[in-house]
Amino acid sequence: MDHQESRHYEDQVAERATAAGISLNVGTFALALNLVRAANFLVGQLEQEIYRHRGVSYAGFRILFALWVVGPAEPKRLATLASVTRSSTSSVLNTLERDGFVERRRESIDRRVVTTQLTESGLQLVLETLEEHQPLLGKWTDALSDDERRTMNNLLHRLMASGAPALL
Repeated sequence: MDHQESRHYEDQVAERATAAGISLNVGTFALALNLVRAANFLVGQLEQEIYRHRGVSYAGFRILFALWVVGPAEPKRLATLASVTRSSTSSVLNTLERDGFVERRRESIDRRVVTTQLTESGLQLVLETLEEHQPLLGKWTDALSDDERRTMNNLLHRLMASGAPALL
């Protein structure tokens, strides 16, 4: 959807809401709609161009990436860092473990605590995938100046802090 079609769609949303008697803050709704659409479009491109041929899902890569950043971690923490539900985290970890990208171990003091860590092949996957990200992310962000990217990043942090404190 191009810029003009996107604006037209937003106008249609406002018209439909008014006709239905719904009081809608169009600016707020359009911002949320465009954030979701942009994120979905980027995720779709990443999955199609990078993750699929590497045999991982988007959620799987986010968990691998979190492990790379913080080191061995419990599933609860990985779920928070990767913005994945706890039930999905368990399923994704099962797949990643089956494919040899992570290993889980029980802590010796408290056998109930399970820690997950990257294997060597998991580490290689993260590093190679990060390199593949750069051209695609560059295409996405080249339309913005360095200052605009910083401003947008700061604004997104503010939005997340005000609307989803549990994710931080």
